[in-house]
Formats: sequence, structure tokens, C-alpha cells
Amino acid sequence: MAKKPKGRKVDSISREKVDNIVHEIKTAQSQKVTPEEVLKRVSSCLEQEPALTIPLIEALSRIPNPETAQFLTGMMASIKEKWAIKSIKRTLYKLRQKGVRWEEKSPKDESILRPPKPAEPEGYLGAIDSTGSRIIVIARSRPARGLLVVFSIVNDLEGIQEFNLREFSKKGFDEFMKNSLSSEDFPIVTTPATYCIHLLREASSLSQRLSKPLPQGYHDAENEFKDITWDHPDPIIYQYIQEDEVKDRAYLLKESGTLHKLTPFSAWFLNEQEVQEYVSSIKEAQESRIVLTPDQKEARLNSIYREALEELFPEEKRLLWKRRLEEMAYVLLKTDKEKEARATMSAAIDLKNPFSPIDPNPFIWNLLLKSIYSLLESDHKEKEKEQQTPLIVTP
Repeated sequence: MAKKPKGRKVDSISREKVDNIVHEIKTAQSQKVTPEEVLKRVSSCLEQEPALTIPLIEALSRIPNPETAQFLTGMMASIKEKWAIKSIKRTLYKLRQKGVRWEEKSPKDESILRPPKPAEPEGYLGAIDSTGSRIIVIARSRPARGLLVVFSIVNDLEGIQEFNLREFSKKGFDEFMKNSLSSEDFPIVTTPATYCIHLLREASSLSQRLSKPLPQGYHDAENEFKDITWDHPDPIIYQYIQEDEVKDRAYLLKESGTLHKLTPFSAWFLNEQEVQEYVSSIKEAQESRIVLTPDQKEARLNSIYREALEELFPEEKRLLWKRRLEEMAYVLLKTDKEKEARATMSAAIDLKNPFSPIDPNPFIWNLLLKSIYSLLESDHKEKEKEQQTPLIVTP
């Protein structure tokens, strides 16, 4: 009920509609339907045709009973339009004049017509890259205003990296998701919005711990979703795959080493600066003038790899990569890769413990090796390029 209906004249069609509503109210009262329930039914009709509001209020004086009075007082408590409130008061006065008596409610009493709850938001999560960054999208429909959309990129080491709060039409949002965000290598999957909001709050807490200011619009988004909480202590994947289903499954853990053939794991590499020290040690071992047997050389290289594994993955780092794998297991599951999701979970759970000296976590071991080999290959190509460059530049 936004604007006051123009004029007081009611055409025959509107009059017939009002008479039908009055008849339905009488029938509901005869069937002992509560005034609260009657009001809910009638309110939906008046929202579609506000012009019927005043004629209906006036027509209710033809049903002189306490239930009608309670219906009108409930309506008066749930609306703000002064013109409608005045009309209700006039009809209530007429009912009193006809001898109708009813229990008066205190203004502090809760309205029997509660405002509709906001629409449940939609959530979308992107795959994680090897730096720990991912996309989070949250969209909530608002009546007559399209979709309010939160787009963010968060990082598990840096907090919120990018943040935008925008309005979209439903069609515009669908096109945005399909054309701007969707990628075969880094898919985006539907996710309960409660979990997406939980992850966004995690990232904002990290930003604050790092003394980074929260981006413009974040507090507006927080206020929009203040009624939503994630009530589970663990990542969402545990709603689908229980730890006991994959823990101590040697075949699953072994298969986790082959996950690097799969996108987006194929694009995962360790930070070059962290790995460079060990790459340099390997190059020194390979270029050493000391004559070593193949077994001795292999033992030397393995000792460097093991040293890198222990130093690059202390407990804090193991748990960081554990969480990344848990989050990725959910993305794999949602993209119909359940077998790979279970292998990923097996590797994640194995990271709760220190590495085995004999057979370390296959996923992390292969992540380390491919990161080292990639840098070695890059250095080798750079060296070849330098050798091919002529020292004297001819005019």
C-alpha cells in the first residue's frame, strides 16, 4: 500500500471484488479461522490491488462482530499509510456504535502481520589458485529492485583483495556469471550463501588482523546479511564427505599424487622465491666437479627435496594447504568429480600429521617437485637464450 488511491468512486468490477473478499472473510469467520490468518490471506490480495483497500475497510462495517474488529486492528498495526489508518478508525467507530466489543491490544504488542522475510540469498564459490585466492559471489533478490550482488576476491593469507557491491537485473546477473566469471580451468559452483558469507567474514577478520582497512561497501553488505550465520565448525565439504570415509585409505592418498594432472591443480605451483634457494642447491649439485656415482647424486638430490619439504611446510603451512584442499574437494564434488574429491580429502586429512619420512604426502610431494622442476626448466631456457644471443651487435 504505497500511494493513496485516487478518488472515492468505486466501479462495478472493484465493488464485485470487494464483495467477494467480504464474503470470503465471513466464510472464514464462520469456520473459526483466526483473524491473524484471515489478515494474511487478505493482505496478499490488497498488495496486488491497493485500490481495493479503502472500499474493503468501509465494507467491513457490514460484519459487526469482534473478529472483524480484531482483523481491522491487526491491519492498522501492520501499515503506515495515514489515510488507511483513518479509514480503519472510522470503521471501528461504526462497529462500536453497533455494539461490537473486543479486546484492545497495547501498541507495544507485536503486529499480527509481520513484514515478509528477505529472500534467501544465492551463493557461488570459485576454485582456489595456488596463491590461495578465490572468487566469492553472493546475490539477494529485493522486491522491485533486482538483485543486490556482492562480488569479492579473497585470499587466505591477505584477506579481502577485491570487493564490489552492485545491483543487477536477473538477466544481467546471469550474463555476468556466464560470460565474465565462468572458466573451465577455474570453475565457479553454487554454494549455500550461508557458507559464502562465512568465508567472506573470515577474510574480513584476516584483513583486520593484518591492519588492512575493509573495502568500501563491506559494512553495507555485512548489514544486508546480518541475519545469516554458518552453524558448522568445519568446511562445507564435511557435509558431504565424512573424515572416516577417506582417512587411512592408502589407495586414495596415493591417487592424490595424480591430481596435478587435473585443472586447476595443474596450475598450482609453490612461490618461486620460496623454492629458489633449493633450486640453486640442486644446480650446484648438478654442476659440481666432484665425481659422484648416479646413486650418490640421486641421494644428494633427494636430501635437498626432503630438506625443502620440511622447511617449506611447517605445521602452520601444512594446515593452510589442508584447508585449501578441503575447499577444493567441494568444488570437485560439485563439478561431478567425486572420485577426485575423495582423493583430495584424503590428502587434506593426511596433512594434519607431520610428513612420513619414507612416504610423504603424495600431493604435496609432487607439488614441491613440479615447482622445482619448473624453475629449473625456466632457468635452463633462459641460459640457452643467453647463449644464443650474439655478444657483438652489428650495425
